[in-house]
Amino acid sequence: MNRRGLHPWLIAPAILAVLAIGLSIGPVPISFFHLSATDKEILFNLRLPRVLSAFLVGGGLALAGAIFQGLFRNPIADSYLLGVSSGASLGAAAAIVFKLASPLASFAAVSVFAFGGSLGALAMVFYFGHRQGGFSIFRLLLSGLGVGLFLSSLVAIFMLMAGEELKALIFFFLGGFSSSSWDTTWVSLACIPIAALTACYYAPELNVLLLGEETAQSSGVRTGRVQLIFAVLAALLTSISVSVAGLIGFVGLIVPHMIRLSCGADHRTLFPLTFFTGGIFLVLCDAAARIVIEPAELPVGIVTSLVGVPIFLYLIRNESSDLG
Repeated sequence: MNRRGLHPWLIAPAILAVLAIGLSIGPVPISFFHLSATDKEILFNLRLPRVLSAFLVGGGLALAGAIFQGLFRNPIADSYLLGVSSGASLGAAAAIVFKLASPLASFAAVSVFAFGGSLGALAMVFYFGHRQGGFSIFRLLLSGLGVGLFLSSLVAIFMLMAGEELKALIFFFLGGFSSSSWDTTWVSLACIPIAALTACYYAPELNVLLLGEETAQSSGVRTGRVQLIFAVLAALLTSISVSVAGLIGFVGLIVPHMIRLSCGADHRTLFPLTFFTGGIFLVLCDAAARIVIEPAELPVGIVTSLVGVPIFLYLIRNESSDLG
């Protein structure tokens, strides 16, 4: 069996194995064969929502990266580098500092503001990256870096204005799952799988769009509508992920690129494999963050950056001919 046929069959057992690792690792090691009352409390109220959140956020960020790479036809695009994650964190920070979130649905409201911030950031990147009827990936990356730095500076201002909310804002900058709860997990479960299924549904149209807008239009694909749908889906996936876990970079860069190398660029296959592999990757990163400096805990964003920055520099070097 070739590697393209084998890879999907490895996903299910890999997910089960990684979830078991994530649930068992921590300050209190847990054996599934001898669960005390305390172990059950830790397992079902602390670790299970944390591991599920990590899996969904990892899948969401990876899928958002795959969408942006498909839209821009370049493996270097992702929500973190394009400033969309910074826009989501700004929206969430504004909701927290100005107490715009309803006490009855505070986390859901923060997610709504994060979504608005991510859409605003994406609009700015498109505006500054567009020139003479087209997009240059180099200009888009520069626009994304500029927009991301600007919005991150605004978040820093909110941190100076914050009182008791400072801890929550620091969480958005560092990224992690130490504050995960069933409240955050339910929002992830309600939004991320629906967005992922929608992206998979429209994947064939994105395949046609990659052949060129004229070819896609002649095939009956409404290019503007498809581009808008995918841009909104990527912004939604990013905003939910940021509101759950803060700024976690490079997941959307690493995972889609690896899947594309191993399984090809057909988005009908690429999207689901990217989602599941992204979840596996971030659960493993979260497990590593818990044990590297045990009993203390590293922010997961640091772990993903340590892995992602060398890969990003490698891609920059090898894609330099396409950046003009």
